[in-house]
Amino acid sequence: MGILKKSVLIMSMVMFTFVVMAQSIEEVGAKYNEGNGLYKEKDYTNAIASYESGIELANEVGFEADDLKGTMQTQLMNAYYKNGTQYKKIGLDAAIASLEKAYALSKQLGDDAMTSKSAKTTAKLRSGKGNSLLKKNKVEEAFAEYEMALEILPTCVNAYYGKGLVYKSKGDYKNMIINMDKAIELGADNPKAAKTVKKAKSTTSKTLVNAGAKEIQREHGKKAAEYINMSFNYAPGNANAYYYLALAYSKTNSWDDAITAANKAVGMETGDKGDMYFALGQAYEGKGDAAGACTAYKSVTTGPNIEAAKYQMTQVLKCN
Repeated sequence: MGILKKSVLIMSMVMFTFVVMAQSIEEVGAKYNEGNGLYKEKDYTNAIASYESGIELANEVGFEADDLKGTMQTQLMNAYYKNGTQYKKIGLDAAIASLEKAYALSKQLGDDAMTSKSAKTTAKLRSGKGNSLLKKNKVEEAFAEYEMALEILPTCVNAYYGKGLVYKSKGDYKNMIINMDKAIELGADNPKAAKTVKKAKSTTSKTLVNAGAKEIQREHGKKAAEYINMSFNYAPGNANAYYYLALAYSKTNSWDDAITAANKAVGMETGDKGDMYFALGQAYEGKGDAAGACTAYKSVTTGPNIEAAKYQMTQVLKCN
């Protein structure tokens, strides 16, 4: 083959390559434009499909399509995020999957703003899913959702609160407190987390008082007092809490502490105080203060302890 023929052949191949490449880049651009149109219509699911298809074509074309590919990746990331926020439309699991893709792509592209935004939204949805599962008593599945929320957002207040609820349901008060404390700590300076922090404090306080009441039934006065006193770290004690605390102290013969707690219960209670006065009478009687016991028992005029109080006054203490 002559030099001229070789040159013509080479030129033809080069021209063919340019034509094919131009056509391929045009196809990439067409997918990009198609995706943008769908994005503007808020049809994010189909926009994602167009962008993903365009990026695949760009990869086949090579470096010549890199600029367009980069632009399309940014749009794809945004579409993933927007799609994920439509969880009521596409379903929670599909939304979470889309948000996690937005998160992964944002890390790849170095988009810190999107990384933060997608992490927060993903953690919020996973925590919400965990709450729904917990209401259905699917405890382990709920716990897994809270854990995944914390993997993507280690500062997620709702996830720590959810884990606290899981441990509460298991009677694991130690780990309940650890997670509730974390929720309270992380949400302390965040106005958006104020409701969750309030719930964490209230739940922990009530749970510890109830745990104390159960320990009283088991004759574990010391443990009961520990739980109830711990509850005061989360909420001011009410009449019910101090009543149980009085009973707990009486179980360990801590009469002065029992008297103090019972008096607080009496002072706080606005309704029937019969049980509180009876507990106060028992504490005074245990201490050996007959006069104090008689005064307290005389105030038991309602509730189930009326006859027991009369017996103590007439048969044991011989009150005047």
